[in-house]
Amino acid sequence: MEKLPLPGGIAHRLGYPRVADLPEAQQNSLRFFWLDGLFASLSGALVDSYYTLYLLALGATSGQIGLANTLLQLAGAVISVPGALLAERTGRYKLVVLSGGVLSRLMWLVMMIAPWLPGDTRAVWLVLIAWVAMSAFAALGGPAWTALSADLVPLRLRGEYFASRNIVISLARLATIPVAGLIINLIGSPGGYQLNLALALGIGAISVYYYSRLPERPPVPRPRPSAAVTRPAQPKGARLALPREYVTFTTAHAVLMFGATIAGPFFQVFQSKQLGFDVGTIGLITTFNGLIGLVAMRLFGPWQDRRGNTWIMRFSVGIPLIPLLWSGVTQLWQGFLIEIISAVAWAGYNMGAFNLLLAATPDENRPRYIAIHSTIVALAAAVGPAIGGWLVETVGFAPMFHLSGVLRAVGLIVFFALVREPKVGGAPAAK
Repeated sequence: MEKLPLPGGIAHRLGYPRVADLPEAQQNSLRFFWLDGLFASLSGALVDSYYTLYLLALGATSGQIGLANTLLQLAGAVISVPGALLAERTGRYKLVVLSGGVLSRLMWLVMMIAPWLPGDTRAVWLVLIAWVAMSAFAALGGPAWTALSADLVPLRLRGEYFASRNIVISLARLATIPVAGLIINLIGSPGGYQLNLALALGIGAISVYYYSRLPERPPVPRPRPSAAVTRPAQPKGARLALPREYVTFTTAHAVLMFGATIAGPFFQVFQSKQLGFDVGTIGLITTFNGLIGLVAMRLFGPWQDRRGNTWIMRFSVGIPLIPLLWSGVTQLWQGFLIEIISAVAWAGYNMGAFNLLLAATPDENRPRYIAIHSTIVALAAAVGPAIGGWLVETVGFAPMFHLSGVLRAVGLIVFFALVREPKVGGAPAAK
């Protein structure tokens, strides 16, 4: 009998693969991992789309928001490698992920109490620091999470499984983001934001519970050297071998994310300050984006399994257009049109990118490969928000959006010129 996260009629309609041929323990692991994604999305949707607006409500400037987003990326760059080394040395992938996840979610409690401090300036800085710390703690478990994902999901099921998991994540966001915006509009600031943070903390605990049910990768014992056993000496200065697919993908992804982060943190600032949209309207735009992305992922999942990761990423050609189009928006309906392009483009890119990273990283030392990738991308992306914030305050939104569009285009050109689908024989073996 299949162990499914939801009744079979619903789960399979969402794209969940057939798993009856797998051992029961593996079916349970896939179910717990799927439910972890559902509840993590529900909790995150209450707050993730509103950090910038929360800071603006507390009196933050565009420069501070740019600084926050730069520090978010730097925190990920600094913490990823130690997290990967910790996971590799202990072999306790799940424990590393849970430790980072619990500490990360506790930052919601810090953000919640920030407005009770005397003085708006203190509240802004406390929320900013907690936001950065949350990113750092999440980065601690990031490489281990990705590596454990490769261990949990058989290679032949990854396209359908991760597509269905992303679909339910999108559905959760669709249902929750407008509710969070409604709560903020009804209660006001900062109370509405604080209530959402409290709800996120409670629902996030359910996500932690399901992730804790996953099997822990058993630690690999390290043999001690003895007189009877001589091990070949490693050449001095030996280093990890970097597969070509891994290097080219990391390069292309870093360039694209550098361009994307120049404008990404400031779309909501633009919508609020330049276009005059309220919190509810911005939440509605975000929800609409999720709805279109949901449809795109449901269509793209089977195509990805048949045609490959790099093929599905061709839909990302609209990514450079997003900031260019936002720079000319004057009416609300135009924003919804842009969100259609954005949702389709990013759905194609993100679906292919995650599976491409798993395929391009060898089983051995996978957390370290992922950490190196994350660090390079984070360092590139850390520069973007600082440039974006400076441009907004000195020359305005339009030049910043134009620069972002050009750099995004360069990233995609690098990707399509250099990245190739890894050979099936070199892909990670299903566990």
